Amino acid sequence: SFAFAKLFANVPAAVLVERHGRKPYLVYSLVVISMGVGGIGLASEFEHLLVCRTLTGVGVSLLSTAATLTIADCSTPLNRARTMAPMLSAFAAGTALGPAVGGLMADSVGVNSTFYLVGGIYLALTSVNKMFLSETKMIPEIERSFPWHERELHGKKKIKSLAKKEDDSVLVAMLSAMSDWKVLLANPKIRNVVMMNGFYWVALSGSQMTLLPLILTDPSGLAMSATSVGKVYMGMSLVQVLGNPTMASLVDRMGKVPGIVTGCGLLSASMFALPFCSEIEYVAGTLGIWALGSTMLSTAPTAYISDHVQEKERAQAIALLRTAGDIGFLFGASSTGAVSDLFGMDVGMHSAASLLLTA
Repeated sequence: SFAFAKLFANVPAAVLVERHGRKPYLVYSLVVISMGVGGIGLASEFEHLLVCRTLTGVGVSLLSTAATLTIADCSTPLNRARTMAPMLSAFAAGTALGPAVGGLMADSVGVNSTFYLVGGIYLALTSVNKMFLSETKMIPEIERSFPWHERELHGKKKIKSLAKKEDDSVLVAMLSAMSDWKVLLANPKIRNVVMMNGFYWVALSGSQMTLLPLILTDPSGLAMSATSVGKVYMGMSLVQVLGNPTMASLVDRMGKVPGIVTGCGLLSASMFALPFCSEIEYVAGTLGIWALGSTMLSTAPTAYISDHVQEKERAQAIALLRTAGDIGFLFGASSTGAVSDLFGMDVGMHSAASLLLTA
C-alpha cells in the first residue's frame, strides 16, 4: 500500500507543489506522515494498517517532490548533482541508522510507543520546517494560496481562490500533466533517462532488496547471520553517505550522461561478480563498488532531467522519472524472484545485471 500510494501520488504531488510552492508541502506533508506513522501504533486490524501505510506513502511522495524541486530551484546545471548530494546523503544515513535506532527504541519502550514517538517527531519537524525553510519558487501570492484560503487582492477586494473555472481545478491540472508527459516522452533525451531509471529500480529492487540477503545468508555459501547482514547494509549506506559529495562533484565535472553510464557499469559489474565471491573480503570489495555505482545513479538522472527541461516542466519531468522508478521497484522484486526460483539465484542476479547494463 505504501508503494502504490507513493506511485499514484506522484502526479498530484507535482501539480500541487508546482501550484502552491515548495514550502507548504515541506511543512504539511510531515503532518500526513505523522498521522500515518503514529496511526500504526493504534492499528488493531489489517485495514487500519493499510490506511496508515497509504497515508505515509502519500506524505512521502509530497515531501520528496517538494524537497527535490527545492534543491533544483537552488542549483544550476554546473552544480546540480553536488547540490542534491547532501539531501541524498542524509537519506542514506537515515536508511542505515533508522532500523538500528528503531530496534533499540522498540526494545526500550515497546513497539507501539516507538510508532507514537516517531510520529510525534515528524509532527515537531513541521514547526522546524515552517520556521527555518524558505520558499524557493517565485510565483504570485494569489497562485500560491490554498483553495480554502481567502486573500486580499490589491489591499481592497477579497476573493476566494477556490477555483470555479474548469481550467483552474486540480483535476484538470492533473489531466493536463498527464498530457504533458507525452510531450516530455517525445524528447529522446528525457525518454531514455526515464527508461533507464525504471530499469535501474527493477535491477536494484530485484538484486539488493531481494537476492542479496538470500545470497549472504545461504547456508551453503557465506552463511551470514542476520546481524552480519545488517552490518553489510549499514556499510553500504556508509559508503553512500561518505561518497555522495565526491561522486556528485565528479558527475558535475564529467557530465551527467557519463556519470549515468559509469554508475550503471559499476553496479552491473558488481552484480555479475558477486555470485563468484566466496570470501568475505571479496564480498566487501564488490559491495563497496556496488554502493559507489548506486551513489552515482542517485543524483545523475534527476540532475540530468532538471537540466534538460524548462522550469515550468520540471515538476512533471521529475514526477515522470520518479514514477518510472516506483514502477520498476514494484515489479523488480517479483520478476527477479521468479527468475531465481526457476533458474537459481546466480542467474537471477546476472539477469538483473544484464538488464541494467542494457539500459
